[in-house]
Amino acid sequence: MFSLLKNISVKQLAESLTLGFAQVMLWGGSFFLLSILGEPMMHETGWSHEYIYGALSVAILISGLISPFVGQKINFTNKNYILLFAGLVMAAGIATLAFSYNQWVFMLGWVIIGVAMGMGLYDALFASLGKKYGANAKQFIVQITLISGFTTTLVWPTLSFLLTRFGWRDACLMYAAALAVLILPIHYFTLFHSENKSTQKPQLNSETQQPTTAAFLHSSNVYYLLLINFKIGSVLMTGVYIYLIDILTNNHLSVNEAIAVGAMLGPSQVGVRALDMFLAPKTPIRTAIIAAFAILIGLTILHLNPSVAVIGVVMFGLGNGMRSILRGTLPLWIYGQESYALVIGKLARLPLIAQALTPFFGGLIILHFNTNVFLDILCGLALLNTLPVIILYKILETNSQTQQTVESYENNTTKRGELLCK
Repeated sequence: MFSLLKNISVKQLAESLTLGFAQVMLWGGSFFLLSILGEPMMHETGWSHEYIYGALSVAILISGLISPFVGQKINFTNKNYILLFAGLVMAAGIATLAFSYNQWVFMLGWVIIGVAMGMGLYDALFASLGKKYGANAKQFIVQITLISGFTTTLVWPTLSFLLTRFGWRDACLMYAAALAVLILPIHYFTLFHSENKSTQKPQLNSETQQPTTAAFLHSSNVYYLLLINFKIGSVLMTGVYIYLIDILTNNHLSVNEAIAVGAMLGPSQVGVRALDMFLAPKTPIRTAIIAAFAILIGLTILHLNPSVAVIGVVMFGLGNGMRSILRGTLPLWIYGQESYALVIGKLARLPLIAQALTPFFGGLIILHFNTNVFLDILCGLALLNTLPVIILYKILETNSQTQQTVESYENNTTKRGELLCK
């Protein structure tokens, strides 16, 4: 118990808090910006809902396309300029939105924000943490995802206040100014100013030790299994987040009831991240299996028994909360510190592209069929997504047994050699 808490220093906690706050600001200025400012943007400009939110999809798509490049740069450079300037780039994008009086300038703003998302959100941050801390990065990843889980709690009221007092254009300028002033110093004093190496010996045991051999690391099967799992998980998360209220209201819940049920997503995700800090160590692949089945069970309950939809939403939230941690910890556990930034950058591309396309295809399915058909597809994908982690577990188990056999053979050979020398 308390496996991740007992070795936490004051310096590490301060670093996690500041990096977590930076993530709150960056997520709030990208994924969650339109939740508050989208409606007034449409009202003032007269631009369509599809165009306003389509611009966000373009930003997500761009962040996915540049992720391998970002991972490569982080992996092969000593100074992390990518993450350092993410806040300034996002500030420039949001400021561009404030001065957008035609659709081309508005889209340009979101293109810039998309570049900043690739530079500064989870994948770039996890890659940076993995390079600096190695196996100890898991502690930071858990703590930072816990803090960033409060993004909507902190950012939405702030944006709403700025919107009410100053209008959406000035709200964008003020938020951009905050990003420009706060994010660069945070990243400078945490991940840029200090050396990119582990500051303490890895706290690993037989349960959490990396299972990899050189041949295993180069196995394309492992990479593609991870990629499939991450890609489907990204589609499920986006589909539920965007269309949950529609799904619930079409299953005979009122709008207020649907909002109340949907509000359980955030606390359940934050709760499971906090719980991870208190539980005994377990391998990330076992956590991945639990997460995949929790998501499947949650969606199944939501689909088959809407009267207990809150249970389904909580189960989905628990699984998705674990999944967000695993995005960082599972590749680190498998590939180790040396290749981590490169691998996580490559793994991010297709899931982000899928995430960008999910709102469009989800909308088409709901438009031409209904939300129940869309939920059927989500349940099928969730069932399918249990297979990659189970197969990966079997591969890891076989690899671990092979490694133990080789080590046992080498030890016996060494002992026989010593006896012969005597």
